Amino acid sequence: MSQGVTVRDRNVTFCRALSDNHDVSEGEKVGAWWACLKAIAVLNILVWVVTCLPLAGGKATLTWHVGLSGVYVAVCAFRSWRPRVDVERYCLVDSPLSSVFVGRGAATIAEVCFAVQVALVLHQIGVAAHVPGIITASYLVVPPLALAQVFCWYSVLTLDHLGHAVEESLWAATMSMAGVCLAVASRHLDGGLSWLVAVWAALAAGFAVFMAVVDIPMYLRRLRRARRERQPFLSLRDGLRDARSRRIHTTEWVVWRPEVAWLTGYFSLAVWASLSFVYLSR
Repeated sequence: MSQGVTVRDRNVTFCRALSDNHDVSEGEKVGAWWACLKAIAVLNILVWVVTCLPLAGGKATLTWHVGLSGVYVAVCAFRSWRPRVDVERYCLVDSPLSSVFVGRGAATIAEVCFAVQVALVLHQIGVAAHVPGIITASYLVVPPLALAQVFCWYSVLTLDHLGHAVEESLWAATMSMAGVCLAVASRHLDGGLSWLVAVWAALAAGFAVFMAVVDIPMYLRRLRRARRERQPFLSLRDGLRDARSRRIHTTEWVVWRPEVAWLTGYFSLAVWASLSFVYLSR
């Protein structure tokens, strides 16, 4: 466990150094951002309860969407109230619920649920648009996104950002494929459904661009910095123990600032997409 101790000591020293120069206004920035996340989480839960839950028990596909969306909404709300940075083990609330193992486990379930929703939607749209290629593509959504979870866990346990770079690349490629399928389908549909599918296509494209321009480069920079500084990595066994027990509480803006863009989009736009899938199925 000596490598884990080394990483922990480095992180603790970093946070103590930040605290020595802590500006109250910096903490207020984090507090305002966190309040925004919590407000969005409450709104999302209310929207799901009012507009989605009553639809359960109808058609099988609709019921599946309601359930899958419910899991995704709940987990995103939980993560909004207990934000973390997995590899660095930072958290905003020093609580067992802020454990990286707990949070990442919940996120894995939620992201697989979202992947299934995307696959179901593509299948439904392919049938409605009478485009067999889109129906085929729907079966190619879940496998790469499930594989992405494996790479994510690799990074979380070993502290090696290479897994995160691969994970986000898989998400970007899969959402790009979905976006192309949606754009094609929108030309074969009529009325409001055509517009809704076109909006989804634009969101998928925006997501892929964000991943390519912001998220993947961020993880590659962290990977290069770790390799340059010869930061030690953990074995899977030591990493599992470390992820379950170690967390570093900090409210420093410099720590959370790189996470703000993707976490805010994840807990808002991605959740709204999940909710809109229920609308389509209805």
